[in-house]
Amino acid sequence: MRTFLFVSLMALVSLSAPAQALTVEVVGEAALTGAVSYAREQALKDALQQATLRGGAQISSTQLMEHGVIEQDEVRVQSNAQVRDVEVLWEDSHDGVYQVAIRAEVSSQAMCPGSSQRYRKAIAIAGFGLAQPQQATYGRLENVEQALPRVLVNTLNGRGNVHVMDASRISLYQDPRRAPSTETAQQRLTTSVALATQLGAQYVVSGVVRDLDFEPEEQKRRFSLLDSVGFGHKNRERQFVVDVFVHDGLSGAMLFQRSYHTQGAWGERPDANVGFATPSFWRTNYGDQVKDVLTTVADDVGEVLRCQPFMARIVKARGNRLHIEASAGAGIRPGDKFQVYRTGTFYNLDLEPRTELTDMATVVTVKQVQPQFIIADMASSAEHMSIQRDDMVIAW
Repeated sequence: MRTFLFVSLMALVSLSAPAQALTVEVVGEAALTGAVSYAREQALKDALQQATLRGGAQISSTQLMEHGVIEQDEVRVQSNAQVRDVEVLWEDSHDGVYQVAIRAEVSSQAMCPGSSQRYRKAIAIAGFGLAQPQQATYGRLENVEQALPRVLVNTLNGRGNVHVMDASRISLYQDPRRAPSTETAQQRLTTSVALATQLGAQYVVSGVVRDLDFEPEEQKRRFSLLDSVGFGHKNRERQFVVDVFVHDGLSGAMLFQRSYHTQGAWGERPDANVGFATPSFWRTNYGDQVKDVLTTVADDVGEVLRCQPFMARIVKARGNRLHIEASAGAGIRPGDKFQVYRTGTFYNLDLEPRTELTDMATVVTVKQVQPQFIIADMASSAEHMSIQRDDMVIAW
Protein backbone atom coordinates (compact mmCIF):
# COMPACT_ATOMS: atom_id res chain seq x y z
CA MET A 1 0.00 0.00 0.00
CA ARG A 2 1.36 3.36 -0.99
CA THR A 3 0.75 6.55 0.91
CA PHE A 4 1.32 10.03 -0.47
CA LEU A 5 2.04 12.99 1.76
CA PHE A 6 2.05 16.44 0.18
CA VAL A 7 2.96 19.55 2.12
CA SER A 8 3.00 23.08 0.72
CA LEU A 9 3.94 26.28 2.51
CA MET A 10 4.65 29.83 1.47
CA ALA A 11 7.79 31.69 2.43
CA LEU A 12 7.07 34.30 5.08
CA VAL A 13 7.92 37.21 2.83
CA SER A 14 4.96 36.36 0.62
CA LEU A 15 2.54 36.11 3.50
CA SER A 16 3.53 39.18 5.41
CA ALA A 17 3.59 41.71 2.61
CA PRO A 18 1.46 42.64 -0.35
CA ALA A 19 2.76 42.61 -3.88
CA GLN A 20 5.55 45.15 -4.15
CA ALA A 21 8.87 45.78 -5.87
CA LEU A 22 12.14 45.58 -4.03
CA THR A 23 15.75 45.91 -5.19
CA VAL A 24 18.05 43.00 -4.41
CA GLU A 25 21.73 42.24 -4.99
CA VAL A 26 22.79 38.61 -5.33
CA VAL A 27 25.79 36.61 -6.54
CA GLY A 28 25.31 33.60 -8.81
CA GLU A 29 27.87 30.84 -9.21
CA ALA A 30 28.63 28.05 -11.67
CA ALA A 31 31.43 25.51 -12.07
CA LEU A 32 34.00 26.56 -14.67
CA THR A 33 34.45 23.16 -16.32
CA GLY A 34 34.02 24.11 -19.95
CA ALA A 35 33.55 27.22 -22.02
CA VAL A 36 33.59 30.48 -20.09
CA SER A 37 30.46 31.67 -21.92
CA TYR A 38 28.53 28.61 -20.73
CA ALA A 39 29.72 29.04 -17.13
CA ARG A 40 28.74 32.71 -17.25
CA GLU A 41 25.28 31.82 -18.54
CA GLN A 42 24.76 29.28 -15.73
CA ALA A 43 26.03 31.71 -13.07
CA LEU A 44 23.67 34.39 -14.35
CA LYS A 45 20.79 31.89 -14.27
CA ASP A 46 21.68 31.02 -10.68
CA ALA A 47 21.70 34.71 -9.73
CA LEU A 48 18.27 35.28 -11.31
CA GLN A 49 16.87 32.27 -9.45
CA GLN A 50 18.16 33.64 -6.15
CA ALA A 51 16.61 37.00 -6.94
CA THR A 52 13.17 35.48 -7.59
CA LEU A 53 13.34 33.56 -4.31
CA ARG A 54 13.90 36.86 -2.51
CA GLY A 55 10.49 37.92 -3.79
CA GLY A 56 8.69 34.96 -2.18
CA ALA A 57 8.98 31.23 -2.63
CA GLN A 58 6.57 28.33 -2.46
CA ILE A 59 8.11 25.20 -0.99
CA SER A 60 6.36 21.87 -1.64
CA SER A 61 7.39 18.51 -0.28
CA THR A 62 6.15 15.16 -1.55
CA GLN A 63 6.82 11.84 0.15
CA LEU A 64 5.99 8.39 -1.23
CA MET A 65 5.75 5.66 1.41
CA GLU A 66 5.32 1.93 0.82
CA HIS A 67 4.86 -0.45 3.76
CA GLY A 68 5.95 2.27 6.13
CA VAL A 69 9.21 2.93 4.25
CA ILE A 70 9.90 6.22 2.44
CA GLU A 71 10.71 5.38 -1.17
CA GLN A 72 10.56 8.89 -2.60
CA ASP A 73 11.19 12.22 -0.89
CA GLU A 74 11.09 15.34 -3.05
CA VAL A 75 11.29 19.00 -2.13
CA ARG A 76 10.47 21.58 -4.78
CA VAL A 77 10.99 25.31 -4.53
CA GLN A 78 8.98 27.58 -6.82
CA SER A 79 8.66 31.34 -7.05
CA ASN A 80 6.14 33.40 -8.99
CA ALA A 81 8.09 36.61 -8.50
CA GLN A 82 9.03 38.70 -11.53
CA VAL A 83 12.53 40.06 -12.10
CA ARG A 84 13.24 43.15 -14.18
CA ASP A 85 15.83 45.91 -14.64
CA VAL A 86 18.74 43.48 -14.21
CA GLU A 87 22.16 45.11 -13.91
CA VAL A 88 25.42 43.13 -13.83
CA LEU A 89 27.59 44.63 -11.09
CA TRP A 90 30.69 42.52 -11.58
CA GLU A 91 31.83 39.08 -12.70
CA ASP A 92 34.94 37.05 -11.95
CA SER A 93 36.33 33.52 -11.79
CA HIS A 94 38.25 31.98 -8.91
CA ASP A 95 39.25 28.40 -8.03
CA GLY A 96 37.22 26.91 -10.86
CA VAL A 97 34.03 28.87 -10.03
CA TYR A 98 32.57 31.62 -12.20
CA GLN A 99 30.65 34.34 -10.31
CA VAL A 100 28.22 36.99 -11.52
CA ALA A 101 26.84 39.69 -9.22
CA ILE A 102 23.60 41.39 -10.26
CA ARG A 103 21.23 44.05 -9.00
CA ALA A 104 17.59 43.61 -9.97
CA GLU A 105 14.09 44.77 -9.12
CA VAL A 106 11.87 41.93 -7.91
CA SER A 107 8.08 42.09 -7.72
CA SER A 108 6.71 39.63 -5.18
CA GLN A 109 3.54 37.73 -5.89
CA ALA A 110 0.27 39.01 -4.52
CA MET A 111 -0.93 37.83 -1.12
CA CYS A 112 -4.17 36.38 -2.45
CA PRO A 113 -4.01 36.35 -6.26
CA GLY A 114 -7.12 34.17 -6.52
CA SER A 115 -9.38 36.36 -4.40
CA SER A 116 -12.63 37.33 -6.11
CA GLN A 117 -14.18 39.30 -3.24
CA ARG A 118 -16.47 41.90 -4.86
CA TYR A 119 -17.93 43.76 -1.87
CA ARG A 120 -16.59 47.22 -1.06
CA LYS A 121 -15.28 47.15 2.49
CA ALA A 122 -15.87 50.18 4.71
CA ILE A 123 -12.62 51.79 5.85
CA ALA A 124 -12.00 54.73 8.15
CA ILE A 125 -8.75 56.66 7.71
CA ALA A 126 -7.82 58.48 10.91
CA GLY A 127 -5.54 61.47 11.32
CA PHE A 128 -1.80 60.90 11.00
CA GLY A 129 0.25 62.05 13.98
CA LEU A 130 3.29 64.28 13.56
CA ALA A 131 6.19 62.96 15.61
CA GLN A 132 8.34 66.13 15.32
CA PRO A 133 6.00 69.14 14.88
CA GLN A 134 8.91 71.62 14.70
CA GLN A 135 10.02 70.02 11.42
CA ALA A 136 6.79 71.10 9.74
CA THR A 137 7.32 74.84 10.26
CA TYR A 138 9.65 75.09 7.27
CA GLY A 139 7.18 75.45 4.40
CA ARG A 140 4.20 75.46 6.81
CA LEU A 141 3.46 71.75 6.49
CA GLU A 142 1.61 71.55 9.82
CA ASN A 143 -1.56 70.50 8.00
CA VAL A 144 0.06 67.16 7.11
CA GLU A 145 -1.84 65.47 9.96
CA GLN A 146 -5.15 65.92 8.15
CA ALA A 147 -4.04 66.53 4.56
CA LEU A 148 -2.07 63.29 4.19
CA PRO A 149 -4.93 60.97 5.20
CA ARG A 150 -7.27 62.93 2.94
CA VAL A 151 -4.97 62.21 0.01
CA LEU A 152 -5.31 58.51 0.82
CA VAL A 153 -9.09 58.85 1.18
CA ASN A 154 -9.41 60.43 -2.27
CA THR A 155 -6.96 58.00 -3.88
CA LEU A 156 -8.62 54.85 -2.53
CA ASN A 157 -12.15 56.10 -3.16
CA GLY A 158 -11.15 56.98 -6.70
CA ARG A 159 -10.29 53.36 -7.38
CA GLY A 160 -13.78 52.19 -6.46
CA ASN A 161 -12.73 48.98 -4.67
CA VAL A 162 -13.40 50.19 -1.13
CA HIS A 163 -15.62 52.71 0.62
CA VAL A 164 -13.35 55.07 2.55
CA MET A 165 -14.54 57.48 5.23
CA ASP A 166 -12.59 60.57 6.20
CA ALA A 167 -11.79 60.42 9.93
CA SER A 168 -8.73 62.64 9.66
CA ARG A 169 -9.99 64.85 12.49
CA ILE A 170 -9.55 61.92 14.92
CA SER A 171 -6.15 60.76 16.21
CA LEU A 172 -5.71 57.26 17.66
CA TYR A 173 -2.44 58.01 19.47
CA GLN A 174 -1.90 60.51 22.26
CA ASP A 175 1.87 60.51 21.67
CA PRO A 176 2.67 59.91 17.97
CA ARG A 177 6.35 59.41 18.78
CA ARG A 178 5.53 56.16 20.57
CA ALA A 179 2.83 54.81 18.30
CA PRO A 180 2.11 52.01 18.18
CA SER A 181 4.84 50.09 20.05
CA THR A 182 4.18 51.48 23.53
CA GLU A 183 0.41 51.31 23.25
CA THR A 184 -0.98 48.27 25.05
CA ALA A 185 -3.08 45.77 23.16
CA GLN A 186 -6.12 46.95 25.09
CA GLN A 187 -5.55 50.59 24.11
CA ARG A 188 -5.19 49.70 20.46
CA LEU A 189 -8.32 47.63 20.75
CA THR A 190 -10.27 50.42 22.40
CA THR A 191 -9.32 53.26 20.07
CA SER A 192 -9.60 51.47 16.74
CA VAL A 193 -12.74 49.53 17.68
CA ALA A 194 -14.41 52.64 19.07
CA LEU A 195 -13.71 54.55 15.85
CA ALA A 196 -14.84 51.65 13.67
CA THR A 197 -18.06 51.27 15.67
CA GLN A 198 -18.74 55.00 15.55
CA LEU A 199 -18.37 55.22 11.78
CA GLY A 200 -19.57 51.74 10.84
CA ALA A 201 -16.16 50.82 9.41
CA GLN A 202 -14.69 47.37 9.09
CA TYR A 203 -11.06 48.49 9.10
CA VAL A 204 -9.16 51.51 10.42
CA VAL A 205 -6.07 53.01 8.76
CA SER A 206 -3.84 55.32 10.77
CA GLY A 207 -0.22 56.46 10.74
CA VAL A 208 2.57 58.68 12.00
CA VAL A 209 4.76 61.09 10.03
CA ARG A 210 8.18 60.40 11.54
CA ASP A 211 10.44 62.78 9.65
CA LEU A 212 10.08 65.95 7.55
CA ASP A 213 13.56 67.27 8.24
CA PHE A 214 16.49 68.07 5.96
CA GLU A 215 19.71 66.17 5.53
CA PRO A 216 22.04 66.79 8.49
CA GLU A 217 24.43 68.95 6.49
CA GLU A 218 21.59 71.05 5.17
CA GLN A 219 19.98 71.22 8.58
CA LYS A 220 22.99 73.09 9.95
CA ARG A 221 22.58 75.75 7.33
CA ARG A 222 18.84 76.11 7.62
CA PHE A 223 18.89 79.34 9.57
CA SER A 224 22.04 80.71 8.02
CA LEU A 225 22.50 84.31 6.94
CA LEU A 226 21.79 83.33 3.35
CA ASP A 227 18.46 81.90 4.42
CA SER A 228 17.54 85.07 6.22
CA VAL A 229 17.88 87.09 3.03
CA GLY A 230 16.12 84.53 0.86
CA PHE A 231 19.12 82.79 -0.74
CA GLY A 232 20.71 79.44 -0.12
CA HIS A 233 17.41 77.59 -0.15
CA LYS A 234 17.75 75.84 -3.50
CA ASN A 235 17.83 72.07 -3.96
CA ARG A 236 17.84 71.05 -0.33
CA GLU A 237 17.21 67.36 0.23
CA ARG A 238 14.25 66.94 2.56
CA GLN A 239 13.19 63.68 4.18
CA PHE A 240 9.74 62.11 4.28
CA VAL A 241 9.23 59.12 6.55
CA VAL A 242 5.76 57.83 7.39
CA ASP A 243 4.55 54.72 9.24
CA VAL A 244 1.20 53.25 8.21
CA PHE A 245 -0.97 50.92 10.30
CA VAL A 246 -4.11 48.97 9.43
CA HIS A 247 -6.27 47.69 12.31
CA ASP A 248 -9.23 45.37 12.28
CA GLY A 249 -12.31 47.27 13.45
CA LEU A 250 -13.80 44.27 15.23
CA SER A 251 -10.91 43.11 17.41
CA GLY A 252 -8.46 46.01 17.17
CA ALA A 253 -5.75 43.62 15.95
CA MET A 254 -3.07 45.10 13.71
CA LEU A 255 -3.23 43.62 10.23
CA PHE A 256 -0.51 45.66 8.55
CA GLN A 257 2.40 47.88 9.56
CA ARG A 258 5.04 49.41 7.31
CA SER A 259 7.41 52.35 7.20
CA TYR A 260 7.90 54.32 3.97
CA HIS A 261 10.79 56.65 3.21
CA THR A 262 11.75 59.02 0.43
CA GLN A 263 13.49 62.34 -0.05
CA GLY A 264 13.46 65.10 -2.61
CA ALA A 265 14.78 68.53 -3.41
CA TRP A 266 13.03 71.35 -1.56
CA GLY A 267 13.60 74.64 -3.36
CA GLU A 268 11.11 76.87 -1.57
CA ARG A 269 12.04 79.96 0.41
CA PRO A 270 12.31 79.55 4.20
CA ASP A 271 9.33 81.81 4.79
CA ALA A 272 7.16 80.34 2.03
CA ASN A 273 3.64 79.31 3.08
CA VAL A 274 3.42 76.15 0.98
CA GLY A 275 1.35 73.68 3.03
CA PHE A 276 1.14 69.94 2.58
CA ALA A 277 -0.68 68.54 -0.49
CA THR A 278 -1.33 71.99 -1.97
CA PRO A 279 -0.77 72.73 -5.68
CA SER A 280 2.47 74.52 -4.74
CA PHE A 281 3.59 71.49 -2.74
CA TRP A 282 2.97 69.03 -5.59
CA ARG A 283 4.97 71.22 -8.00
CA THR A 284 8.15 70.75 -5.95
CA ASN A 285 10.50 67.84 -6.53
CA TYR A 286 9.91 66.88 -2.92
CA GLY A 287 6.15 66.84 -3.43
CA ASP A 288 6.58 64.69 -6.53
CA GLN A 289 8.54 62.11 -4.52
CA VAL A 290 5.96 62.19 -1.70
CA LYS A 291 3.17 61.62 -4.21
CA ASP A 292 4.90 58.44 -5.44
CA VAL A 293 5.20 57.17 -1.86
CA LEU A 294 1.55 57.85 -1.09
CA THR A 295 0.54 56.01 -4.25
CA THR A 296 2.54 53.02 -3.00
CA VAL A 297 0.85 53.31 0.40
CA ALA A 298 -2.57 53.24 -1.27
CA ASP A 299 -1.51 50.22 -3.35
CA ASP A 300 -0.33 48.31 -0.27
CA VAL A 301 -3.36 49.15 1.86
CA GLY A 302 -5.69 48.22 -0.99
CA GLU A 303 -3.94 44.88 -1.45
CA VAL A 304 -4.03 44.05 2.26
CA LEU A 305 -7.73 44.83 2.52
CA ARG A 306 -8.55 43.01 -0.70
CA CYS A 307 -7.31 39.83 0.94
CA GLN A 308 -9.52 40.27 4.00
CA PRO A 309 -13.11 38.96 4.16
CA PHE A 310 -16.10 41.24 4.01
CA MET A 311 -17.66 41.49 7.48
CA ALA A 312 -20.66 43.37 8.83
CA ARG A 313 -22.26 43.60 12.28
CA ILE A 314 -25.70 42.33 13.12
CA VAL A 315 -27.51 45.22 14.82
CA LYS A 316 -30.87 43.52 15.35
CA ALA A 317 -31.91 39.86 15.44
CA ARG A 318 -35.55 38.85 15.86
CA GLY A 319 -37.22 35.71 14.61
CA ASN A 320 -35.95 34.76 11.18
CA ARG A 321 -34.94 38.32 10.30
CA LEU A 322 -31.61 40.09 10.78
CA HIS A 323 -30.78 43.77 10.39
CA ILE A 324 -27.14 44.15 9.35
CA GLU A 325 -25.00 47.29 9.42
CA ALA A 326 -23.81 47.55 5.84
CA SER A 327 -24.47 50.34 3.36
CA ALA A 328 -25.83 50.03 -0.14
CA GLY A 329 -22.48 51.35 -1.36
CA ALA A 330 -20.87 48.03 -0.42
CA GLY A 331 -22.33 46.47 -3.56
CA ILE A 332 -24.68 44.08 -1.74
CA ARG A 333 -27.74 42.97 -3.72
CA PRO A 334 -30.95 41.09 -2.82
CA GLY A 335 -30.31 37.36 -3.05
CA ASP A 336 -26.69 37.57 -1.83
CA LYS A 337 -25.77 35.08 0.87
CA PHE A 338 -23.59 35.47 3.97
CA GLN A 339 -22.36 33.12 6.67
CA VAL A 340 -23.25 33.92 10.28
CA TYR A 341 -20.58 33.99 12.99
CA ARG A 342 -21.05 34.42 16.73
CA THR A 343 -18.62 36.78 18.45
CA GLY A 344 -17.07 35.93 21.77
CA THR A 345 -14.10 36.83 23.94
CA PHE A 346 -11.31 34.68 25.29
CA TYR A 347 -8.16 35.64 27.19
CA ASN A 348 -4.61 34.73 26.30
CA LEU A 349 -1.86 33.76 28.74
CA ASP A 350 -1.31 37.43 29.61
CA LEU A 351 -5.04 37.80 30.32
CA GLU A 352 -5.47 40.12 27.35
CA PRO A 353 -8.89 39.89 25.67
CA ARG A 354 -9.13 38.48 22.16
CA THR A 355 -12.15 38.39 19.88
CA GLU A 356 -13.21 34.94 18.70
CA LEU A 357 -15.56 34.17 15.80
CA THR A 358 -17.52 30.91 15.81
CA ASP A 359 -19.07 29.63 12.58
CA MET A 360 -22.78 29.00 13.22
CA ALA A 361 -23.09 26.90 10.03
CA THR A 362 -25.97 29.14 9.02
CA VAL A 363 -26.46 31.06 5.80
CA VAL A 364 -28.64 34.16 5.53
CA THR A 365 -30.10 35.56 2.32
CA VAL A 366 -30.36 39.30 1.70
CA LYS A 367 -33.95 40.44 1.15
CA GLN A 368 -33.70 44.23 1.24
CA VAL A 369 -30.88 46.73 0.76
CA GLN A 370 -31.40 50.08 2.48
CA PRO A 371 -29.04 53.08 2.23
CA GLN A 372 -27.44 52.39 5.64
CA PHE A 373 -28.37 48.79 6.46
CA ILE A 374 -29.53 45.54 4.91
CA ILE A 375 -32.22 43.05 5.93
CA ALA A 376 -31.62 39.30 5.61
CA ASP A 377 -33.63 36.17 6.38
CA MET A 378 -32.49 32.76 7.60
CA ALA A 379 -34.14 29.36 7.91
CA SER A 380 -34.00 29.12 11.72
CA SER A 381 -34.94 31.75 14.26
CA ALA A 382 -32.29 33.97 15.84
CA GLU A 383 -33.44 32.85 19.30
CA HIS A 384 -33.00 29.17 18.39
CA MET A 385 -29.46 29.83 17.07
CA SER A 386 -28.59 32.24 19.93
CA ILE A 387 -27.73 34.89 17.36
CA GLN A 388 -27.80 38.39 18.76
CA ARG A 389 -26.63 41.96 18.34
CA ASP A 390 -22.89 42.38 17.54
CA ASP A 391 -22.60 38.95 15.94
CA MET A 392 -21.27 39.06 12.39
CA VAL A 393 -22.05 38.05 8.83
CA ILE A 394 -19.05 37.26 6.64
CA ALA A 395 -18.36 36.73 2.93
CA TRP A 396 -14.97 35.17 2.23
